Amino acid sequence: MRRQDPLKPGVRAHVTGDPDVVALATTFNHMLDRIQASVNQLRTVTDAVAHDLKSPVTSIRGRLEVALSNDDDSSWREPVAEAIEGLDRMALLLDTTLDLAEAAGGALHLDRGRIDLSCLVLQLTDLYQPAFAEHHHELEVEVSENIVFNGDISLMSRVVGNLLDNELTHLPDACRIRIQLTSAGDRVRLRVEDNGPGFSPELRQRAFDRFVKGKQSPGRGLGLAYVDAVVRAHGGEVGISDRVGGGAALLLSLPVSI
Repeated sequence: MRRQDPLKPGVRAHVTGDPDVVALATTFNHMLDRIQASVNQLRTVTDAVAHDLKSPVTSIRGRLEVALSNDDDSSWREPVAEAIEGLDRMALLLDTTLDLAEAAGGALHLDRGRIDLSCLVLQLTDLYQPAFAEHHHELEVEVSENIVFNGDISLMSRVVGNLLDNELTHLPDACRIRIQLTSAGDRVRLRVEDNGPGFSPELRQRAFDRFVKGKQSPGRGLGLAYVDAVVRAHGGEVGISDRVGGGAALLLSLPVSI
């Protein structure tokens, strides 16, 4: 057995001879591969979070400095309100990143209960309707009645909200969006489709990875990653497909109970 430094990237133990020793070395090498992959992922996430936090921190600091420099007692209110909004966005970014990290480690806590998914989808689409109208989008909602799901209502609300936010963020004005909720047997299916530009082949392959987004995207690259993590934690899966006539469709498939 030739000894090498296992801490160096790509360096592993090379073994010949006794089959038991070879099997042990192979297991050891696989363990090192997993550790290296985890460390690389941690570095990537840390760098991405640091990069995304730098801009809002600088902006918030600037607004607060403006507020402190104003002599007029009323002039500080607007920059302070803007700073608070920036802090809220930072808190959401950190919460989502932590949830994704927990989900990746299989530790995302689910507070399961009976969810009327039909009611939830209708409530959220009604809430988002003015924003869609502002962008001249045509929103079509088809929801079967009394679709009940055993899951975490807070997390699932964020999932549906993220899907709707994704449509608002990435579509040009005056698109058609269709939301369809159905059930078949022991599965619940939520389909969100549009006639927008769709996903590029490169982006589609990594659409559910953290901090992956299109070149012109104003988002953080966390929305679909969060959707995928929560759906998987509920025992379901998410897929992307082309839409007939152009555009893209996202399909969530979830077990009624698990």
